[in-house]
Amino acid sequence: MSQYFLCNRHDIPNYQARGFDIETPDGKLELFAVRLDDEVHAYQNQCPHLGIALNWQPDEFMSLEGTHIQCSTHGALFTLEQGHCVAGPCSGQSLNSLTIELRNNDELWLKL
Repeated sequence: MSQYFLCNRHDIPNYQARGFDIETPDGKLELFAVRLDDEVHAYQNQCPHLGIALNWQPDEFMSLEGTHIQCSTHGALFTLEQGHCVAGPCSGQSLNSLTIELRNNDELWLKL
């Protein structure tokens, strides 16, 4: 199992997301992490509908209301907690969830 330091939890504003590009032995992995108070959820930055990146600018993954993850291409909306699509052409599908570990009360580590 490989582990990669992403950032400190407080580096992601509450109810916001931050993108990361990680170089792995299998190539580059694009992902993002969403912070919900003390919880952080991470997903591969790839829409299940077209396989394209979700963000329209760096670190811009959220709907205008800040209640959902939103695909910049076709507006699909995903839940923050499970990455489940609740509106749009990929309704019923989900983002690829990734495992995050919190260390030393603040460090976020990606586990692959």
